[in-house]
Amino acid sequence: MEDIEPLLKPIRQEIVYKRRWWLLLVFAISGFTQNVVWNTWGPIAQSAKEVFGWSDGQIGMFPNLGNIAFIFTVFLASYFMDEKGLRISVVICDALVLLAAGLRCITSIPKYASGLIYVSAVLNGIAGTALFAGPSLLALIWFPPNQRATATAISTFMAYAGFAVTFSIGPQLVSAPKYKTVETRDISGHSFNAVNGTTTTAPNISHNHTVLLNLDQLKGDIMRLMYYECGLAAIVFIAVLIYFPDKPPSAPSYTASVKRVNYLNAFCKLLTNGPLWLISLACAIPTGVYGAWGAVLDLILNPVGISQMEAGWIGFYATIAGGISCVFVARFSDIFMKHMKLFLMCLFLCGGGAIVWFTLICTKVLAFSTVQLYSSSILAGMFVNGGIALFYELCAETSYPVAEGVTGAFLTILNSTSGTVLLFVLQIPGIGTSWVNWAVVGCIGAGLVCLIIFPERYGRTDLDIAIRNYTDMVIDVPDLTVDNPTTNQADVGHSE
Repeated sequence: MEDIEPLLKPIRQEIVYKRRWWLLLVFAISGFTQNVVWNTWGPIAQSAKEVFGWSDGQIGMFPNLGNIAFIFTVFLASYFMDEKGLRISVVICDALVLLAAGLRCITSIPKYASGLIYVSAVLNGIAGTALFAGPSLLALIWFPPNQRATATAISTFMAYAGFAVTFSIGPQLVSAPKYKTVETRDISGHSFNAVNGTTTTAPNISHNHTVLLNLDQLKGDIMRLMYYECGLAAIVFIAVLIYFPDKPPSAPSYTASVKRVNYLNAFCKLLTNGPLWLISLACAIPTGVYGAWGAVLDLILNPVGISQMEAGWIGFYATIAGGISCVFVARFSDIFMKHMKLFLMCLFLCGGGAIVWFTLICTKVLAFSTVQLYSSSILAGMFVNGGIALFYELCAETSYPVAEGVTGAFLTILNSTSGTVLLFVLQIPGIGTSWVNWAVVGCIGAGLVCLIIFPERYGRTDLDIAIRNYTDMVIDVPDLTVDNPTTNQADVGHSE
């Protein structure tokens, strides 16, 4: 039968390979790099506006274009990933990231650079398809059940780390605009009225002009940042070319050795799976909007007197906190399996409270304090992003036996859609940014409602546990052995 056709070589014992950690590292750094390129402009918005003549709406449009490109291509990419394998999918995506980064290195002349950067944003968005839809698939193919959430969390953490690095590295490498106010005076003059023969004297009129002092420096700084990002993309692309196989010789679990339903049937199952819609919306509405909020954090904090540099550090610490929290929560979930819904509800309750705190500070309802602004933002990142890996795994559990790549695509397309909606609203002339914080609070509330309604189930894990009752040995194969790991028992060790 098609549903039980082996995807990987079926085995009596679960076998894992030490090389899985290298593959996870390369895959995670690929997501890191794609996010660095995606979020280049938000943290240096004030400088970029001066160099290229952009508006706030254009700054928000660059990540939005990436989201739109992602939405229109992610299902095709997930099909390609499931049919052709992880290696070719990741190689293509990393090549697109390199091309996207390279286009921005060509020129800083505004009328040419703007068009190239628009194209770059689209290419980089397409590159995110396999890198964001694939973490659960990589975890399934290479990791045993008690390490899946942790592996997914590490990929997620590195993606968020890439997002965070832009908040620190961008403002560090690119100077803030420096202005000087110059006063000019019109020279007084005399005019003769020929009708009545009178002469009038015009008074001196003074004008104040703001002059940018460091335009050439800003251009040089931005181009240097482009070169660094392109260099990073080139290194990652070379690493993937050197070694990144599709799958191990033997599966790490029973469900990893079972072929999933075909693509058309999988798509139909996704659309008619009510619980999957609930858990996906519970993730996509809050985290998608929160991600878009982070991309324009400089624009949100600028009206309350926070500099580009300061906003960058706030975003950096919040994103790093979310990534670290994601790994710890996932590891905790691997230890105490089948309690993901409870963990996610607690995270959202705390995250919503942190965003409310942040909003009250920005609106001066609470006494304005930079320390409180940092604290509330870090806690918000820790709690809102801390459950991302659990959402990926819970979606895979709920949709089983649909392929993890297809499920990951479904989740990320909803996530990108919610973020895109927010960024599109910001394009409305004169709408401002003061409402965005409250929008994030409302979205977290909506996600919490979906979580409460969601009927928790673990179809994939329950099957693996049942099969594992027949054999509880997990073999960890050193990579120095030949591909058939059972031929040399002296080199075989137990799993961590």
